[in-house]
Order: sequence, then C-alpha cells, then structure tokens
Amino acid sequence: MNRDALDLEQPAESGGGAPSLKLIALLLVTIALAVFFFQNGDRAPVEFLWMDGDWPVWTVIGISVLAGVVLDRLFTWQWRRARRRKQTAA
Repeated sequence: MNRDALDLEQPAESGGGAPSLKLIALLLVTIALAVFFFQNGDRAPVEFLWMDGDWPVWTVIGISVLAGVVLDRLFTWQWRRARRRKQTAA
C-alpha cells in the first residue's frame, strides 16, 4: 500500500475534531442572513447616483453585504500594511 494512501486514511492529530467556535458563528450568521435575505422580497424605491428605480429588497441587502465585505477587506489590508511598515521602520 502506498504511504500517501495511509496518510489519507488516518485522522489528523492536531485539532479536536470539533468545529471551531468561529466556524459555528460564521454558519449561524450566514443562515440568519439567508433567512433575512429571502424573507424580504418586496420592492423598494432606490436612488443612488444616477440609478433610480424600484429594486427588490433582497438585491439591496445583497449589495450592501457585499459592499461591507469589500470595505472590511480593504481596511484590514491597509491596517496590516501600515503595521508592517511601522515594524520594519523601527
């Protein structure tokens, strides 16, 4: 039998085998967001820059969530970059 095949059959020794608290929280937030997302199917007037119209609320929620994720990633990236520069300068 191949050594690689033996490695795949044995469970990993690190970690407890139980899902982490962060993973559980992520799943709960994702489920809650999905329920909220699909329960809001009504249309709402939206005015943003040159875009006017009646959009489904779930679309507005989805765009808002995506914008929040992108902003979070950008701010985190910038913060880490500034911290790295400060450490190399010291």
